[in-house]
Amino acid sequence: MHYGRGFTLIELLVVIAIIAILAAILFPVFAQARESARQTTCASNMNQLAKAISMYAADHEQTLPMNRVVLGPGGTGLPDPLRRTWAMLVNPYVKNKDIYFCPNAEKPPADFNLNDWAWRGWLSVGYNTHIAGWFWVGGGLPSGENTIMVPNLAMIREAAQFVLLADTANGRSPQQGGNCFGFSADNNSYGGCEGTAQFRQVIQGLARSGTAGFAPIMARHRGGLNLTFADAHTKWFRLEAVIPNPRMFPPGGCSNNEELRDFNTANTRWLIWNRCL
Repeated sequence: MHYGRGFTLIELLVVIAIIAILAAILFPVFAQARESARQTTCASNMNQLAKAISMYAADHEQTLPMNRVVLGPGGTGLPDPLRRTWAMLVNPYVKNKDIYFCPNAEKPPADFNLNDWAWRGWLSVGYNTHIAGWFWVGGGLPSGENTIMVPNLAMIREAAQFVLLADTANGRSPQQGGNCFGFSADNNSYGGCEGTAQFRQVIQGLARSGTAGFAPIMARHRGGLNLTFADAHTKWFRLEAVIPNPRMFPPGGCSNNEELRDFNTANTRWLIWNRCL
């Protein structure tokens, strides 16, 4: 009876070594492809949200939705059940609520409620915090009341550079026992939720909103993040290109430090009115 010769130990070790080498080469490629797919999904979600914002504006005389609605007549604070985020305002134009979340972001709990103010920190796509509606005109109106004003699309001079949406650090809201304000985006802060070890600010001392925090952006895609602009296009940027760059600040600074946000190497615009440029 004839028996076939099996593998020798050396041959077996060579085969194992070849498999290990191939795995070491291919696994990073697979991981990179998966990350590219997630980044593309996130960008697609943001594009759909930009369309929802455009439809909202079309139905409201070209007025953009506010980042947040927290004040009532006369500037008095609204109770939490009446407070609104931009996501709640544009939600009637959104068919799938999953588009408010990036695949790489923290996942919200199963009982997440988009229309509940307390859950606003779980959104991982943030709306420009400076489109907030904090433009009060008081005392001069015939009614004697204050009127809140929000930006009109015609006020945006550089639509291809003006940021509407960005990847943001998300997680629990203050009412949920956390410190995240994921619904809102501001390029002056980055790295992680407010108060965490990863949280950073570029320009120190700027005012913090009690309802939108410091609203940090998040580099969750290969060291960068997706930004969606007022002309509805979405693009990936390295984090360093988006945050304010002190080397670009005017020698004498700006009369209002808020305006320094628009000095970044990516040439993105975060403020509608900027007298310093």
